Amino acid sequence: MTEAGPVFRSFRAIRYANRSDLSNVIAPPYDIISDEVQAELYHKEENNFVRIELAREDDRYAAAGDTLRRWLNTGVFMREAEPALYLLEQEFAVGNRGWRRRGVFGLVGLADGRSTRVLSHEGTLPGPKMDRLNLIRACRAMTSPVMLMHEDGDGSLLQLLNGVKRDPDATACSWDGTVNRLWVVDDSDFMGGISRAVGAGPFYIADGHHRFETAMAHRNEMRSIYPEAPSDAGFEYALALVNSAQDDGLRIFPTHRLISDLDEDALASLCDCMDEYFEVDEKPLRAVDIDSWLAGPPEDKPVFRVYAGNSRLLQLVAKDTALPATDSVVGRLDVSVLHERLIDPTLADAGCLPRADWGISHDSQATGRVRRGPRLVYATDWKEAIAAVDRGDYVFAFFVRPTAVGDVMAAARAGERMPGKSTYFYPKIPAGLVVSDASEESI
Repeated sequence: MTEAGPVFRSFRAIRYANRSDLSNVIAPPYDIISDEVQAELYHKEENNFVRIELAREDDRYAAAGDTLRRWLNTGVFMREAEPALYLLEQEFAVGNRGWRRRGVFGLVGLADGRSTRVLSHEGTLPGPKMDRLNLIRACRAMTSPVMLMHEDGDGSLLQLLNGVKRDPDATACSWDGTVNRLWVVDDSDFMGGISRAVGAGPFYIADGHHRFETAMAHRNEMRSIYPEAPSDAGFEYALALVNSAQDDGLRIFPTHRLISDLDEDALASLCDCMDEYFEVDEKPLRAVDIDSWLAGPPEDKPVFRVYAGNSRLLQLVAKDTALPATDSVVGRLDVSVLHERLIDPTLADAGCLPRADWGISHDSQATGRVRRGPRLVYATDWKEAIAAVDRGDYVFAFFVRPTAVGDVMAAARAGERMPGKSTYFYPKIPAGLVVSDASEESI
């Protein structure tokens, strides 16, 4: 099949009708909605988007599809009469500093074969992809976007995004305090300028690897069902938010690692690996030092901080023997050295596969679940990680600096995959701002 029009293009979005304040109807992305948050959003407002993004009915996919169609029929949702692009500004705080990030919602064409149009840095799992595929099938729509970056070497994309000055068409305050502002922009000069600025790509996936691969799988499935569909059918595209890599507001949080439930042999193995591959120095535990270190510039060699409880903070500086012999982009990243030399061997010695859970879990947490056996857990809040070690829930907390945007793009260009949870782009994109049609009909 031939390529369907421009690489990045305007579309007729499906979105909430006659509402300028979307605070009560947006939802977090599906993969960070806990059972408790899901229940809270169900009670927050009857038209909250969680009923589509992550419904709780027995057949949640069918329920989501029915809800989307009912909302369209009753006027809760509308579909734009004319194509547009949708500018999103997110204003947020990290520590004591405020930030602003702008991106633009549009459709990215799903190329055939081994395309370099959209590049990824992270592997995917079959479970989340099947979940999202079932949702697209039921809704005949893409309910939340893939977050993409464009290199934007000349800054033209960023200049266009920052050039929109009028009042937004809608606003929404997110669960984390982020203020989201949405503009519907159907000006031909703006849309043409965006198309020229991004050109043929490439785009780099920041967040949403599972959603992008799901869109590709759905496209292939729909082509077999509707071989006569037009080249601009909705299923030929993925809903995407494109950001400029030159935007200072493109923030990546560090994702720290915690290990628990290690026996004496595994602990001894971990200490041996520390001595073999790292220069180890104990430092006093001072919050100001950790904050400044996490925000500091990159160093010549991988460096980590490890909290071992009882106010013991270790600094680990990689020896030359810890570094890979190859020129692998990913292999030399701090997070890769940490896994290769410490975490993965320790889990293996403990008889545990390198399976990991997202987020700290303990008796007093809302999850109410206690997992037994060795495990690896992620956390973005280092203070919470220290508290968890002090409670005795975890043996060690490994603090890593955030991965740089340039390293993410370099890994994607090299076709390499980072360890899981190497990047946490912040803030997340709320679900419910815009939805794209993914049917056999023209966009």
